[in-house]
Amino acid sequence: MSSSQKSPGFVRSLVLPALLLFALPLVGLWFSGHAADSYDADVLEAVKKQLDQDTSLSAADRQEAFAFYSAVPASAACASDDVELTRYRENLGDACSDLKQFQWALLGSWILLAIGLVSTAIALLCGLAAFISRPFQYGGFVVGWHVLRISSALQVLGQGTLLVWLSYWMTALWTNRYYPKLILIMAGIAGLAVFVVVMAIFTRPSSDFEVEAEELPEERAPELWACVRQLCARLKTTPPDHILAGIDTNFFVTEHEVRVGGRTLTGRTLFVSLSLLRTLERSEAEAVLAHEMGHLLGGDTGHSKRLSPTLSRFNHYLQTLHEGGMTMPIFYFMRAYRALFELSLGRSRRASELAADRLAAGVTSGQDISRSLVKVGAYASFRARVEEKLFAEDARHHSVAIAQRVAHGFSEYARSEAVHDDLKGAVTPHPFDSHPPLAARMENVGVHLKPADMTQVLLEPVTSSWVDGIVDAEAIEARLWGVYEERFARAHELALACRYEPATDEERQLVEKHFPPLVFEGKEAGYEVRMDYAQVSCTEWEQPVLFDQVVTPSTAERLFKKYLDLDVIDGSRSTSRRSICLSKLKDPDAVLNAFQNYLGRHRFMKAHRPESKAA
Repeated sequence: MSSSQKSPGFVRSLVLPALLLFALPLVGLWFSGHAADSYDADVLEAVKKQLDQDTSLSAADRQEAFAFYSAVPASAACASDDVELTRYRENLGDACSDLKQFQWALLGSWILLAIGLVSTAIALLCGLAAFISRPFQYGGFVVGWHVLRISSALQVLGQGTLLVWLSYWMTALWTNRYYPKLILIMAGIAGLAVFVVVMAIFTRPSSDFEVEAEELPEERAPELWACVRQLCARLKTTPPDHILAGIDTNFFVTEHEVRVGGRTLTGRTLFVSLSLLRTLERSEAEAVLAHEMGHLLGGDTGHSKRLSPTLSRFNHYLQTLHEGGMTMPIFYFMRAYRALFELSLGRSRRASELAADRLAAGVTSGQDISRSLVKVGAYASFRARVEEKLFAEDARHHSVAIAQRVAHGFSEYARSEAVHDDLKGAVTPHPFDSHPPLAARMENVGVHLKPADMTQVLLEPVTSSWVDGIVDAEAIEARLWGVYEERFARAHELALACRYEPATDEERQLVEKHFPPLVFEGKEAGYEVRMDYAQVSCTEWEQPVLFDQVVTPSTAERLFKKYLDLDVIDGSRSTSRRSICLSKLKDPDAVLNAFQNYLGRHRFMKAHRPESKAA
């Protein structure tokens, strides 16, 4: 039942858009054939008129000649090297050069379709191979990435050329005239697309993985280090080189390079959450740590380290294609391949998580695994609820105090029905893996906790925590929470500046703090543009334009000057146009960027207003 419900969404959202890759080649295929047929029909009609007007021909000769020209159309004659048709081709004159263009367009369209079909076959093979095993997953994705980026570059180059050609011939054939400006626009779009794709292929995105945490050398957490080494010895895997302590709602281990506190750590790195350690008994925390060490034993971190750079480049490539205009059909195709690969990646990651749970249960216990999963899932869900509620409030917070709010409200949350709703679909947060649902993980280790059991687990006081064995744990937490809560408060303040209309002096001051009044000087004295959170004005206008009046903004070029045109609605509900000549300003880009930001703020505020009243 579930698969039948998901399939239409997958087809509509991924498969059908990917077919746009074939749209332009199919148009080229149809139009080149249509144009050639149109030329043949015109030539045959002209020949028939000449034959009808030639009184020297008998009726039989006239019929025989017409039958010949009907059997050998102009397009066939131009494509042939037959000596007997030389005079025929010479009589056609420039028509042959046009017909050859149609033939080249036809051939080019077929080639683009063939490249698309081959790319589809390769994408399917590589995507299906990824389901076999990890080596096939890695090899399949790398092969797919290298082949598809080359084929996509060929598609952009070929389709761009075809687009420019069609922009001339479609108007020339159907209206007997062509439009140079249209051709230049299409050429610009095609050129930009080619540039975007080439740059994206050779650009290496930053792969820095930065973590907000502090390193725990052995002298600051000797007992924790001893515990981790003991677990690794029992699992027969190499222990981590570094342990980091933070306040995120997860634990993880990685072999990626990690940037922390301005330093780059290499090798195996274990991240532990001080906030979560406080909620876990030592045996429960050991189950979590054993799970993470199980990833080291299973080669999960090594596989992720090999695969991540290629995934990062592919994702950057997708983003660039999405912004390239004419590259959108290529983007949809490549996105479909990425989604197919993500299915296999998610499948293998879930299998790895379950395997790591079984390994951890073998050296600790299934009960400890299950209890830790309940606590981690509940804490992460409640903290997310607290932060979401704080961020949604339309008043400034004198102190966000997220850590205290979570600590003080967790018991009440644990007794509510909300916790069970959250835990039903709980998936433990993790920066590298896709964890299976809580129920599947508990079943995997042979333990089933009922809702009442989960509530009891969450309400039991912690008697011994690994935080007690970390020197200056409270100071580390305080520093990290201070940085996090300050950033949260700044983000909330900016959100308020976007939400407020404003209605009071205090609200206005906050809005103007982030969206201050601006003045843009002209190249000549006496010309300037002013802008604030509510309106924009120009010295050439009789009065300012409120952002609330702006219906449609657009940019245009007229007489070699660039303008920002605003379609404005006035009090009588009629629409007029106001224009700002950007070419007269010293910094036209700054005006455009500011206008987009200020108008965007105003429209966000209007959209938020009904939601705020409903809340």
